[in-house]
Amino acid sequence: MPSNDPKQLSYSLVDYIEAIHTLTHLHGHAHTKDIAERLNVKMPSVTTALRQLKSRGLITYNTHYPVELTADGLKIAQRIAKSHQTLEDFFLRAFALDPDTAHFVSSSIDHIVNEDIVKRFIILCNALQKRTDCKPLAIYLTEAMQLLNDHPGDNYAPATELPPGTHCVFVAASKNLADAEARLAEMRLTPKMAVHIGTFSLDGSTLSLLLGKEQRRVDIPIAIAENLWMHEVPKNTSDAT
Repeated sequence: MPSNDPKQLSYSLVDYIEAIHTLTHLHGHAHTKDIAERLNVKMPSVTTALRQLKSRGLITYNTHYPVELTADGLKIAQRIAKSHQTLEDFFLRAFALDPDTAHFVSSSIDHIVNEDIVKRFIILCNALQKRTDCKPLAIYLTEAMQLLNDHPGDNYAPATELPPGTHCVFVAASKNLADAEARLAEMRLTPKMAVHIGTFSLDGSTLSLLLGKEQRRVDIPIAIAENLWMHEVPKNTSDAT
């Protein structure tokens, strides 16, 4: 007997189950013509797919009547819907994608991830949203994704992630940096100031930065450097101070 595990069904058949479930939820029925229009396929293709689903016991299908999911078909449809929603929420929140993109990406991969992987996405999302010990990571991701959304063609990164010799300008301190105002004042580091990334100390505890046109050297602890957002710029750019 064919497997009714949604991951053992072809992507195409999974699309049909999802379409039938969605149409039934929206309109109370799923006619063959409506399925064809939703999936943008021709009627002969719909007929072939529905016969396969019927042979697996996943739908009730009779000519001139709406298509209905059986109990087994409904279970698969509900698992698919849960997987899709979980992935979409993840891409919306963790990756800060716009709703249309999050929907497209989750629709593209939800057929190839199993329930175990979905559970792992849920654990990660819940941790980022609810655990206090994950708050610094959540703040970092929020800032990083926002910069990526606002400046998709530019390279923004914490000072610790840029290679030695990189020419950049200082953008802002992360919300994760405690006493940020005092720290920046101590270093005499201001927004839009030119910065050249130096090297890590031998024990990896500090990073050297060359600040301003005079390239004043400061050695700062990694815990501070990793919370300084930099904008990498070409060496011939003259917009930094």
